[in-house]
Amino acid sequence: MKRDIHQTKSILLIALASGLMLLPGCSQQNTEPQVEKTAEPKVQLPDGADSVVLIPVKLLEDEDPKLLWEMLPPSYQTDVTNLIHDFANNMDQQIWDKLFELLEQTGLLLNQKQDLITAMIEESLGGTGASPEEMQQSLEMMGKMLKTLVESDLGKHAKAKSMDPGKFLDETGKDLFKLIAETSKLEEGDPWNTDIKAKLKDIKVEVISQEGDTATISVSGMPDLPDIDELTAQLPGFDDSEVPGLSMLKNGEQEVVKVEGKWIPKAMADGWKETITGASEMINTDLKDLLGPEEKKQIMTIMNAVQMGMASATKAKTQEELQMAMMQAVMGALMSAGGGEDGGLFQDGLGLPGFGDPDDENQ
Repeated sequence: MKRDIHQTKSILLIALASGLMLLPGCSQQNTEPQVEKTAEPKVQLPDGADSVVLIPVKLLEDEDPKLLWEMLPPSYQTDVTNLIHDFANNMDQQIWDKLFELLEQTGLLLNQKQDLITAMIEESLGGTGASPEEMQQSLEMMGKMLKTLVESDLGKHAKAKSMDPGKFLDETGKDLFKLIAETSKLEEGDPWNTDIKAKLKDIKVEVISQEGDTATISVSGMPDLPDIDELTAQLPGFDDSEVPGLSMLKNGEQEVVKVEGKWIPKAMADGWKETITGASEMINTDLKDLLGPEEKKQIMTIMNAVQMGMASATKAKTQEELQMAMMQAVMGALMSAGGGEDGGLFQDGLGLPGFGDPDDENQ
């Protein structure tokens, strides 16, 4: 278990940095974002064909996710910003804010009941290799991360509708990096600095050929990373699609192109229009149709039931009281999902007909 926690934290940070490349994979074209432009980067970034790899490496070295935003072509930044705004505008305000209320409660629970949660985990798993102190440190980190997200521009629907992604990465993104790095120092051997950052120095990038705005680079020394492509393939909607841009994190040769003064992977540029068109249609059409009045009513009922259970959990004095409160939250959610004439929101999976009417719960 100790080794698992160690690996999980290392992978979490790598995935956080790597996953930022998912932002360019889903966006919308030809609309100017209605946000104040973020400040220019304070550091001089590499500007050659090898910058496709050197900038993400510098991001990890400096723990500065804003650098990845800066390496995107200006129109790509516009696309990503508009996508985020469209997503927020098409989401129901009550559902959005309620979700972040639950995240805030979860963060408080992780920070206030670390001893009880640790004991509950130990009992359910029959003992682990990690000490209670290490487990509590992990819970504290997760609690602080949730608090950081809740207090960011994402935490309120009104702010999310006009948020600046570059500013978000520059502020909230940096805070998340700091939290993981600080937690790593509490781990044996400080894995963030010894297992990850130290190995960045071994990464080599060579420009094999270049003609105008097209080049071929060779990458070597890249440490073993989680296969992001395989991970995203497990997510809904990614099962038969390729997310452009993630190839920069792999060893071997790859083609890169210069777009609006920025070097990016050729695969990313080639797939940009098709990817953002599909994402725009999904957000502006499918998302609207997904949450009708009945679906919203049941989702709110589920979240209210979970919130009641979480409120009881924060008052728990013993492990048994905590377990009962958590069971209340889970059962409340399941009963809410299973109510209604048609078997509930999850009628094909977790539906439990006969456990109550969501209309009654909402009243």
